[in-house]
Amino acid sequence: MNPSVSDTPPPTEAAAKPAKPSLMARFKNLMLEFGPLALVVNYVIFGLVIVGFYAAIEFGFQPSSTGEKAGSWAAAYAASQVVKPLRLAAVFVLTPLIARIPPVARFIERNKHKWSF
Repeated sequence: MNPSVSDTPPPTEAAAKPAKPSLMARFKNLMLEFGPLALVVNYVIFGLVIVGFYAAIEFGFQPSSTGEKAGSWAAAYAASQVVKPLRLAAVFVLTPLIARIPPVARFIERNKHKWSF
């Protein structure tokens, strides 16, 4: 008997990790879990960002990526699209924290069955 020879096959490469879901797939999962709260948080953050960029442009900030003839709101919208990953990251962080507030948690628990897409 030869101890250096084994009848088991050599180990294969570790199973590939499942692909990381896209940002929008993660947002959809957030919507399924928290429902309209995630949508409200998203739109509130979007509104704050776009108004912030609009105010910055009105007070003299000149974004180089926007055309010279673009209006302030169009430039603010374009700038808000640049920071979209950061906005969604804020939504992913803030939504579960807001959902812990007792009245919000009760609302989510009572109405969770209504938004099962």
